[in-house]
Amino acid sequence: MTFKRLYKVYLVVTSFSSVHAASVNTPKVIDRDVIIIGGGAAGSHAAFRLQQDYNKSVILIEKQSILGGHVDTYLDTTTTPPTPRDHGVQLYFPYLDGLDFISRFNLTLLPGLGPRGSTITRNIDFATGLGLPSNYTGPDPSGMTSAIIRFHDLMVSKGWDKMVEPGFWNLPPGPQIPEDLLLPIGEFAKKWNVTEALPRMYESTGGGVAARHRNFTDVLTLTFLQSFSPTWMQVFYGQAPTYHIDGGNQLLYNAIHARLGSDNVLTNSIVSSVRRPEKEGDKRDIEVTIKTTLPNNITGNSQTVIRAKKLLLAIPPTRENLAPFDLSPLETDLFRRPKYGRYGTAIVTSPVLPRGYELHNTPILAVSNPNKPFINGPHILDFSSYGNDSELFSIGTMSGSGLSYGEFDPEKAVAVAQESLDRMVAAGTVKGAAGGKKGGDKSSRLKVLEYSDHGPGGFGVSAEEMRGGWMEKVYGLQGKRGTWYTGNAIAIDFSTQLWKMNDEVLRRMLESW
Repeated sequence: MTFKRLYKVYLVVTSFSSVHAASVNTPKVIDRDVIIIGGGAAGSHAAFRLQQDYNKSVILIEKQSILGGHVDTYLDTTTTPPTPRDHGVQLYFPYLDGLDFISRFNLTLLPGLGPRGSTITRNIDFATGLGLPSNYTGPDPSGMTSAIIRFHDLMVSKGWDKMVEPGFWNLPPGPQIPEDLLLPIGEFAKKWNVTEALPRMYESTGGGVAARHRNFTDVLTLTFLQSFSPTWMQVFYGQAPTYHIDGGNQLLYNAIHARLGSDNVLTNSIVSSVRRPEKEGDKRDIEVTIKTTLPNNITGNSQTVIRAKKLLLAIPPTRENLAPFDLSPLETDLFRRPKYGRYGTAIVTSPVLPRGYELHNTPILAVSNPNKPFINGPHILDFSSYGNDSELFSIGTMSGSGLSYGEFDPEKAVAVAQESLDRMVAAGTVKGAAGGKKGGDKSSRLKVLEYSDHGPGGFGVSAEEMRGGWMEKVYGLQGKRGTWYTGNAIAIDFSTQLWKMNDEVLRRMLESW
């Protein structure tokens, strides 16, 4: 059972009694100090700190039915007792004092990943369904670790870590950005003798946030560092510990929702229009109109108008997300440049998936070159079992190069997963009940228990655009027209680092009040 479904019981009561108490057809007007759009890690943290630590009235707008963004916890009822399974954000690591945020909610941090049994890895080329030769050994683990250490030490010695963590506040102006950071990651790795790190980096990032619109080794190094930051590198050689929340990582965001109060959180809500001051000195309020879809057992929907002095965007500034906004010519030009792809995770079952195994998608070319096990088309990285005591598997789906954000929706992602499994059944790599006829063996059908769309990630602009000052200009928008920006589209994509990015954004916002 999904936490989203369990938590919806709470949402039905609170959302109906607060936002929609008068009438679903009567627009409601709300006044607050700050409007936050996006209830993921960055938006939820910012809303909490503004309300609890800075005594600002806030309202948090989230399109999903639950806060948390990329955090996904599924309650596995196939085990006794039921076990929480994290399949989105699976762990936290310390960055400065960022981890202290969790301690404010009476939650228990436990070392490592959440509960899952031991597994055996099988390397299979999902494009053919055939297993790799039994003598395939893969990349050398010690070589990968040594290369990651060299990568980390290089970043620190050059001072590049200070340019990218936790946000890009200290990145030099475009023409002064170190040329090495604007190299494709493949060329960077070759120049600095860290090529052996590439397989681990590829696995860790699911191919890299910006690999969704180009080949993995062609991703800009600066972009790639969003999802493989210097502090994250330390995790891989034991310098930084990792933790999960006892009971599931979703509990943090349920606690944030409760502390913020139902009047200050609007879930199932999308932005219809935004009106902001045209220029500096314009004292009129920001006005955001949202449409809220009511829970399934209540018909209709409502419109709400929210007025505030400040607006904080904690969503990726994609063209789709910003369509309702009154963008200036500069904003339009900057935000039309990034290329975003789509990533998702899911909990699935199938009678043919072998419990206790991780079926890892390893292309056959890795036999001749273990340091290049990369896939550039839409694919599933693996079917990963939660252990012999569970029938559940987690999968990660990625669009790869050549598909735009809108072309790789959950339906397409699940279809790619099913095609991969069908090939394995047809090849006899996993056993189907009816001889493995492609697409015809009902026993191999995937049952998707929960799919989580992790949406766009990675700014993915070109080296030329970075030299032209794209990042500098984006950060220059902070505070303009009463609008502030945070989140993994313009910062490092890890919770504790996003929270420290927020600390700087909020400091500047409050100074400008």
